Amino acid sequence: MIGPAESPDLEDSLHFDEGYFWSDICTRCGFKPGTYDAEAMDDGVRFTGTLESDSRGSFAYDGFVSEDGSIRVTITWERRRWYWTSRREITFVGGELTSVETASLSQLRQAMQSIDPDGNPMCARF
Repeated sequence: MIGPAESPDLEDSLHFDEGYFWSDICTRCGFKPGTYDAEAMDDGVRFTGTLESDSRGSFAYDGFVSEDGSIRVTITWERRRWYWTSRREITFVGGELTSVETASLSQLRQAMQSIDPDGNPMCARF
């Protein structure tokens, strides 16, 4: 689930492939897959990375994947304009899904060429 920090309310999936990560909702809203850094810890893996959009700003991810597959991510959304900068805290929470077939990075990039974030009413939130 992804959404406001106090109560994520939209179903979403987070993917990792070929050194990049992305969220289904974020890519549908024009945020491009981004590279990430990961560090193994005693009880899981911490990762950080940024997804950027030409028109909607950037999402800076700081997440932790526990050994049991649960994930919690704090996302700082920053949108800069010449006259103001807005920041919002967003949260992604969930768990590992092993039975779901996901698209590869190359398939996603090809699909993104035909995406129109402005035609998706859900993207008005981002």
